Amino acid sequence: MSLTGEERICPICGKDNNCQHGNKDCWCNTIVVPKHVIDMVPEDKKGKACICRDCIEKYK
Repeated sequence: MSLTGEERICPICGKDNNCQHGNKDCWCNTIVVPKHVIDMVPEDKKGKACICRDCIEKYK
C-alpha cells in the first residue's frame, strides 16, 4: 500500500513520519502515543497521518 504525501508527513513537525501504514510490522503499531501528544495535532490534520517517533519521544 502506497501512502500519499500528506500521510507521510508528521502533523506536528512536518518531517517524514517513516510510517509503513498497512504493514503489520510498522513501528506505529507497537508504540503508545500519549493523549497530550495527540492533542498537539492541529484539528485539520487529525487522523490523517502518524506522528513521527521523534515527536512522540520529544513530547512524551
